[in-house]
Amino acid sequence: MIAHVMTSVSRGGLELYVRELILKLASAGVEQIVVCDENSFMVEDLRAKNIPVEFIRQGSRYSMARMRVLRRIHRRYAVKIWHSHWRDDMILVALAFFFKKIRHIFSQYMGFGNKKDLFHRLVYSRLEKLVTTSEIMNALALERLPVTEQQIACIRYGRETEAFKVPPAKIKNAKKTIGLKAGQKIVISLCRLDPMKGVREFADAAKFIGENWRKKMVFVQIGEPTILGFDAGKKPFYRPEATQAFEYLKTAAQNTGDGCRFVLLPFQKDFIPFLKAADYFVLGSYDEMYSLSLIDAMMAGCFVVGTDNGGTPEQIGQHRGLLIPEKNAAAIADALMQAGGNPTLRKKMQKAAYTWAMREHNWKFVLPQWLTLYNLR
Repeated sequence: MIAHVMTSVSRGGLELYVRELILKLASAGVEQIVVCDENSFMVEDLRAKNIPVEFIRQGSRYSMARMRVLRRIHRRYAVKIWHSHWRDDMILVALAFFFKKIRHIFSQYMGFGNKKDLFHRLVYSRLEKLVTTSEIMNALALERLPVTEQQIACIRYGRETEAFKVPPAKIKNAKKTIGLKAGQKIVISLCRLDPMKGVREFADAAKFIGENWRKKMVFVQIGEPTILGFDAGKKPFYRPEATQAFEYLKTAAQNTGDGCRFVLLPFQKDFIPFLKAADYFVLGSYDEMYSLSLIDAMMAGCFVVGTDNGGTPEQIGQHRGLLIPEKNAAAIADALMQAGGNPTLRKKMQKAAYTWAMREHNWKFVLPQWLTLYNLR
């Protein structure tokens, strides 16, 4: 029995991927229990697949009461492996079983700083494996975290490649939702609406597009602010900085002045038709460990532009798109106009990105790696 701990209630790439991983493991016959918040969006999907769910209240990673909940679950389900997917959850699991020998795997999806103090040395010593999706991040983990080479593994994100075979009617409907006019190209960004994701710069880039391109491009931002939790009435409350960014984007969408038209759309559960409708994808993050939406954009056939930080250079490389500095709206606009003005180079990079993503991130190759790590094959 594998116990996954995922207490975040947001609907970002991290949370969406954890749900997909659990469902793929279930399809391979892996017995699992999921420990999450009662307001987690994944509860309905998990129960539909008869995957047991246990709730844990939001609280401190040092909470003794929350640790007792994990120990109770450990006994009840005879857990063999604990798999945490968020840093606070990893610390909670490590402390809950600090004096008990367990198998604990931590998937690191987000960037990290230097954590080599005594506390973190003790916590990370309790990990069997630290798993990232990037070779660059593995190298940084050795430099910044108190882990050994034997503790580190790299397993790419897995994606369901068949999901990108979208009926033309769905793509047409996505274009209609955006309000696309004949001859226009879609520039899309898909992420949580948070300043760290570079959403302000993406909106501002629409103003920097040259006059010859302004009527030819439509900027589309899809997402919702970072959810911190839910009140007693089940109403979500958001990270204040994310709410401010959301208001900024709403103002940008209402602006009918100079620049390209900017469209703001809410979170889309079925987002692939929008990627298939798009021509360009922009990842504007200030520090992105390894972007799931960038992979999806590659698989959808978009030309990709990403900021030169974290694991993004590994994803884009030298020939799969364009890298730009973060916090730079003008650089986003310049990259889009460069790609738009060179169709031969653009198509070559799109093809290289599509081929690489389909090869590296196909569940056919990724799922067996997880089964091997769990010692289930």
